[in-house]
Amino acid sequence: MTYTLPYSEWLNLFAEPAQLALIEQYQAGLEREALRVGPTGTLASTEHPKALGSALTHPEITTDFAEAQLELITPPFQQIESLLDYQTRLHAFAAQTMPANEQIWFQSMPPALQENQIRIARFGSSHQGRVKEIYRNGLAHRYGKQMQVISGIHFNYSFQMGFWQFIYEQVQTRSSLANFISENYLGLMRNYLRQSWLLAYLFGAAPLADPVFEAREMPEVIRDQKALYGPMATSLRMSRLGYVNSNRCTYSINYNSLTEYLAGLYKAINSECSSFLRFGRTPGGEYKQLNAHILQIENEHYALIRPKQPPLPGERPFSALRSRGIGYVEVRALDVNPFDVLGVSADQLNFVRLFLLHCLLDPNPPIGSAELELVNENQHWVAIQGRQPGMRLLRPEGSISLKDWGYTIFEALEPLAQSLDKIHEAPLYGPLLARERAKLDDPELTPSAQVLADFQRSGNAFTEWMTARSQAHMNQLKAHKISDSEEMAFKQVVQNSLKKQAEIEATETGSFEDYLAAFLRIKEWGLDASDSTSSA
Repeated sequence: MTYTLPYSEWLNLFAEPAQLALIEQYQAGLEREALRVGPTGTLASTEHPKALGSALTHPEITTDFAEAQLELITPPFQQIESLLDYQTRLHAFAAQTMPANEQIWFQSMPPALQENQIRIARFGSSHQGRVKEIYRNGLAHRYGKQMQVISGIHFNYSFQMGFWQFIYEQVQTRSSLANFISENYLGLMRNYLRQSWLLAYLFGAAPLADPVFEAREMPEVIRDQKALYGPMATSLRMSRLGYVNSNRCTYSINYNSLTEYLAGLYKAINSECSSFLRFGRTPGGEYKQLNAHILQIENEHYALIRPKQPPLPGERPFSALRSRGIGYVEVRALDVNPFDVLGVSADQLNFVRLFLLHCLLDPNPPIGSAELELVNENQHWVAIQGRQPGMRLLRPEGSISLKDWGYTIFEALEPLAQSLDKIHEAPLYGPLLARERAKLDDPELTPSAQVLADFQRSGNAFTEWMTARSQAHMNQLKAHKISDSEEMAFKQVVQNSLKKQAEIEATETGSFEDYLAAFLRIKEWGLDASDSTSSA
């Protein structure tokens, strides 16, 4: 932790029920990306269903990169059980409202498809809708459409103010509380980066893809007629085969202070990349990208974890962070678990919560570019062959076996788990840690090993196998009873979103070129005062 006490002292300070209760005061939300497919696993060619509302303005049901790629977003909740209960109802509403011949795809890696089958998401004719579409056009030209339809789960998490006030009072600092919070979220992120390979090992659930998936050949990955798979992989999505910035123009982001983080992000957003200059306008004048910069906008910075601050209407994420600091962190390392109807379980989220707390309280020294390279190496190799016997990882002080490093992390988590279980009627965290630690001793208990075993037992090709699994989950969601009042509420949000998009398009003034110029006009210390555009 920044302005820190030793880890053992934090454990002592959180020994009493009143202080432990502060840890359980949090807010958590989920974002789930999911493709829409037909009955044989073919990517849906239909437009985003109007019955699900406007992808531009619906707060909870939108599209990600592709027109056939849903994104289901919960508001924040103060309990994991409440969060998953709402996500279940949201999933059920989507499943019951989609066209009858379509289903949700329950895997991070996409089914069999070609680039020309992937339609970029449309957001209507408004200026902000066009910006969103052009941004996605830029992603397609830069990285290819296939990579963009890899789907995952993002876990948004924040500690509540009472928690921050308590730890602020325990340390000697002249920093303001707001700055203290931002700097400590960054400290959490530094430790998360160092140790997030553990989440890929424990929860990676994408060790295979369809054999038509375009990927460079690697000796750790096998391509046959049924699948592209890594026999010892945990997550192709989180490896270099998956969803990463593969720019020819490099950039670095510094996590050692908010000022340094924003400076690195600003430079990437405002620096031209020669490799992208060729993506100009089409002969008809259509934009192929928003600009030729290393990052078109801040959203393009793909990372294992990102600092976030809810933007105000018309505010860019960069400016929100600069003006009000970090409000929460977005954990982006979770694959869709095909064995769970929501793609994620309460066990996973509670483990991540405990892991994030450990990352915050444990000493989190500055992280330099050399160590970030080790972070990226560890992430890739655990993703591509993490279940390999004798697997070793890299640290600045030398290599260490995956098991030994994992045991060390679990040993640090155990006192937190024991303390927190004191304020629960039944033990929660202790049994959870025991189940997860067992995966270090027996890799066959990991989701990735179980996914491969289930696939091999089926005897089917990848797309056929996952189509059957997806259909079973769809049947469960379609059978889920939504109360009449809640269904009415969901439908009202749909209608409100459609009305809001129509109003935006009907009342818009000015040229798109002026709007785009204002949208992209960002200064190192925030947005230009004249900027009144929305984020993409």
